[in-house]
Amino acid sequence: MSSLPVKYQDIVVQLKEKIRLARLKATYTLNADLLAIYWEIGNTVLDQQVSEGWGAKVIDRLATDLKSEFPDMKGLSVRNIKYMRAFASAYPEFLSYRSAQNFLPFGTNAIVQVTPAQLTSTPEIQNVQALLAQLTWYHHITLLDKIKDPATRFFYIQKTVENGWSRDVMVHQIESELHKRQGQIASNFQLTIAKPQSELVQQVFKDPYKFEFIYLGQEAKERDLEDALTNQLQKFLLELGQWFAFMGRQYKITLGENEYFYDLLFYHTRLKRYIVIDLKIDEFKPEYKGKMEFYLNLADEQLKSEGDEPSIGLILCKTKDGLVAEYALRGSNKPIGIAEYQISDKLPAELKGELPTVEQLEVELDREVERFQKPIDEKFSKLKELVNSLKSEEVKEKRSPEKTSVIFHELVLPLKQNIIESLRKEIIPLFENVDCLIYTDYQGHRSEEDAVSFLEKTLNNQCQIFKIEFQFQGFRKVGVKAFDIWKDIRIQLGNYTYFCVLGNASEKLFENLYHQPIGETELTFLTEKFCESLIDDLTKRIEQITGVGNE
Repeated sequence: MSSLPVKYQDIVVQLKEKIRLARLKATYTLNADLLAIYWEIGNTVLDQQVSEGWGAKVIDRLATDLKSEFPDMKGLSVRNIKYMRAFASAYPEFLSYRSAQNFLPFGTNAIVQVTPAQLTSTPEIQNVQALLAQLTWYHHITLLDKIKDPATRFFYIQKTVENGWSRDVMVHQIESELHKRQGQIASNFQLTIAKPQSELVQQVFKDPYKFEFIYLGQEAKERDLEDALTNQLQKFLLELGQWFAFMGRQYKITLGENEYFYDLLFYHTRLKRYIVIDLKIDEFKPEYKGKMEFYLNLADEQLKSEGDEPSIGLILCKTKDGLVAEYALRGSNKPIGIAEYQISDKLPAELKGELPTVEQLEVELDREVERFQKPIDEKFSKLKELVNSLKSEEVKEKRSPEKTSVIFHELVLPLKQNIIESLRKEIIPLFENVDCLIYTDYQGHRSEEDAVSFLEKTLNNQCQIFKIEFQFQGFRKVGVKAFDIWKDIRIQLGNYTYFCVLGNASEKLFENLYHQPIGETELTFLTEKFCESLIDDLTKRIEQITGVGNE
């Protein structure tokens, strides 16, 4: 390309050398090194755009040259290089902070306190920049895409490192606007808990709490809300936050001959305090505070042990008047917080038309009851109860080209990489050659790029099956190419669900509805099942050759 800048070739040589050096470093620093080289590439592009006027065509050529030199290295696409440029622009001091090695590991036991307001000051921003290397590249490009305000982005960087969030969990927290809710609860913590822990406790709670994973009808009672939250306990715990341990629902406390029941009881493992939650289906009333004080007296007397701090009360109401809450808490010597909660009041828009509404079902059931009367009264009553308890998450969503693409990118491609990583050290070196193909229906692809391209062209044809097939050829141990093994894992797409099986087996490893996200748990489970089955096949083949097990 004759129009390339004068120094272009020298710069490409320098970048290639930096990439080689970065790839030779120890495995456990791989993520930090990858981010460092991405920053180097992005920062070089920024510098050259300013000094030499690099444009889009030069970035296209840079991507081509780097991929040609490092064909096995992922992430050198034009799009990703533009992300590298954005990364370097957002964090200009990344390398200097990284070199200090002042990082907190995922799942750290320390509770780091930096509020969104504090993040607007330079020293606090610098402290959070030191956490950057603890996040994966996929975390970073998601943060760059979804959050433009630096202070807000640093808030989620810190929380992700502190809590060890996966990318999916981080996205959920961003979409629920956690930064606007964290620490906003109406409370008397400043008056009932000594500093600095009062500030820490304040940040543990939020307002409002978003329980949009449940659906309740207009006639719902507090027990219905309690049932819904405990039926979705994993999502409930995610919304509460890290370190909440579930102790029970309708937790019984006895005083004399009387019995009292906490709606929900938790223990916060870092605060070392019991958390008593009282659920209210209506607006906050001042008398709720008196009941909570009584509950906390019982908890401190009968539950708190040596080393525990005084219990905390959390009153969750449908609505509250801030001034009423403030006055109700005045004079109380028990730490109490009052927050609102939000729940889903209708089915998601994309599901409308797929199923009749709950109200429509109720009308039809009433008509049937009137028609047939006594013999089936009980059956219809039971069915109406089931309809009333129907949650949005239990409604099946139809497959679409968009849903097919999500499964391909969030399950098929990551699962392939997980399996390769699991087999890399012990299994792959046993064979002369190992190939991996991705099938979209019955079309096989040796590269992910080909598979992605083919899928994008054929999405509207409603692909029915994905398959990841590994071909292990030439067993090295005997000195010649002894035997081959073919092994595949399949994802079958139905109208409302998709499921995964090993090979042509009929037993489903797992099954999901289309609106349910794919998480690390499913990927780990499927990877382990595939590797376990492959190892069993290898063991059986070797035993057949050696005669072991046939005696």
